[in-house]
Amino acid sequence: MSLDASSIATMERGGGGDGDAEASAYTGESMMYVQHATIYAQQNVYYTADTTPQLQSAAGPTLTFRISGIVGLCITGILWIIVSWRLLYHYSGWWSKCCKKKEQQGQEILGEEDEEVVINHLRTDGFTMKRLLHIMLWITMIVQGVGYADMVGTDVSNKLNYTLLDIVGRGILEFTTFVIGTIHWFNVTSKARAGASEKKVMFTLLPLILVFATVAVTVCSIFEAVVLLAGHSEDIHEFRSTSKIHRITLIVESSGWGIHAVVVSICGGMVYKRISSLPTFSQVRSRAKRNIITKMIIPIFFCALSYALRSAWMAADFASRILRPDSTFESGLGWWIGNCWIPTIVPSMMLLYSIRKRDREPGMIDGVSETLLQRINAEPQDYDDPFQSFHTLIIEDENATIGSS
Repeated sequence: MSLDASSIATMERGGGGDGDAEASAYTGESMMYVQHATIYAQQNVYYTADTTPQLQSAAGPTLTFRISGIVGLCITGILWIIVSWRLLYHYSGWWSKCCKKKEQQGQEILGEEDEEVVINHLRTDGFTMKRLLHIMLWITMIVQGVGYADMVGTDVSNKLNYTLLDIVGRGILEFTTFVIGTIHWFNVTSKARAGASEKKVMFTLLPLILVFATVAVTVCSIFEAVVLLAGHSEDIHEFRSTSKIHRITLIVESSGWGIHAVVVSICGGMVYKRISSLPTFSQVRSRAKRNIITKMIIPIFFCALSYALRSAWMAADFASRILRPDSTFESGLGWWIGNCWIPTIVPSMMLLYSIRKRDREPGMIDGVSETLLQRINAEPQDYDDPFQSFHTLIIEDENATIGSS
């Protein structure tokens, strides 16, 4: 069969059309492949620049680390200034009193030997529970301030600021400092056994429970820091999501803060019983009674509430990591406010207010004189006129309150 020129031309045109179609299809596939490769490369660049996994926040809107760091740095800076002022106040007051005592002894008793005794007393009596609490809180604010400053500078959550803030700052130093404050309350309350019905063992058992809780929290925090710093993972969010030691630390800290809240509440009940059971307390005017109770109970109440709040947030975070691994509590606004900032600000200010008076001054519990709290333990001859003596003590407390305001 022969083919004419027109048929050959037609076949050539048809063959050429199929070739053009195949070339166009190949070109389209290549363009699609290039587009997919470009998108994949962009995604890789995105995750390389920002290693934070895009987890769903279970605690409200997510804050950037720089904003969180700025707020935290302002809080710790203000608290550090206040703590520094109070620390200088306590040490300067003790020094001036010792110097006055030295001068008086030099004038009345005289002699270099007496002055040397006073100087030795100055050296050995310089470390008390109140000053220890101030020093611990001062160190805590410095450590947390460095962690927040690093967070502001890097705008990420890395090993350094996580260790300083979550592990050392809140896990070890804050917990230990607040436990010291609670033990101080127990020591003061135990000295004022105004008709209290509690057994003496309670003043040993409850602080001992806090000591065990402090040891447990500290040990878990140290283990978490070692695992984090020795590990190869640079992603803090991945470490929180996959690390078993982080979950253990969460539940231990949550239990520790919860136990602390319960113990502080029990201490507040003891203090209230001592005040309400004082002789002739019912004869005190309602205004004076309200001032005394308020000054003593409010710091204890707010501290217990703050400890319970942090315990609840940590328990919620632990449960979320077990039940909903795709979500996190530790990046939302609620976590920063409810777990980090409020439980740091409120107890710090309440403890500073509670121990505002110098060690050598009476009234170590919120404006109530030791004489008033210990009147029930006085000698029998002190009860000749209990109404008059109690009224005089209340007048002194009211005058001191008015003068301080």
